[in-house]
Order: sequence, then structure tokens, then C-alpha cells
Amino acid sequence: MMRDEAGFESNEKITGREPVQRKDKPAEQMYDREVPITGVTGHTLLHDWLDGEVDAMRASEVEGKSKIELWTRINAESEMLRRRVTPVHVQQRIMASLPDTPGTATSWWKSQVTMTPVSAIAIGVALLAVGALIIQALR
Repeated sequence: MMRDEAGFESNEKITGREPVQRKDKPAEQMYDREVPITGVTGHTLLHDWLDGEVDAMRASEVEGKSKIELWTRINAESEMLRRRVTPVHVQQRIMASLPDTPGTATSWWKSQVTMTPVSAIAIGVALLAVGALIIQALR
């Protein structure tokens, strides 16, 4: 049976043998981990066309006519939606539903609470029952 001393000094007087010398590994070659992905570019001609840097004819030759048509249609529809406004009668209905004076809403804790005698008795009985249950649980 052979022991590996892992490069530590051992007491040769006790074991009676020479310590095993640790073998040094040859230096490994380091490789760069950043490898460019081939076939997919981060910044394509389509992006340049969308930014207005390239004409549509050149972009359609490289990227394909369907992509250019799709983005042309998306740009036209989004421009149409940007120009859309709310009709006047809808604006008038919204403004009519708003209160006349701002800040008329009150907080719930500041509002007045009205209670009928029946609801006051029911709340009292419920509190009494809960208190009795707590006392029974503590015994």
C-alpha cells in the first residue's frame, strides 16, 4: 500500500521510508473564454434601417422583404395610434363626473359612523362571546 503525503514533511524516523515527492503538473495553456457567435450579428442591417441610417432597398436585399414590410406596417400603425385623440363628448362626460371642488373626499377614519341600536347590541354580544372564549382558552 502506498501513501501520498501530499507534499507534507513526514517523520522518516518513525515510518522508515523516504517521503514521496509531489509531482508538479505541467502548466496548462489558458484559453480565452469569449468566443464570438458565428452567423448571428448583434447589430444587423435591420436595426440600422429602423434607426434611419440605411435605405429600405438595401435593408430589404439583406434582411428580406417580409421583415421590412412588417416593420413598415408596424411603424405606420403606431404613428396612426399616436395621432388618435379622445372624442370631445367622452372628454365632456369625464369632466362632468369629476367633483366641483378638489379635495372633497374624506378619509375613512374621519367619516362619521352611524349605528343602529340593533347593530350596537349585536357587536356587544359578539365581543362578549369572544372574550369568554379567550378566557376559556387561557384556563
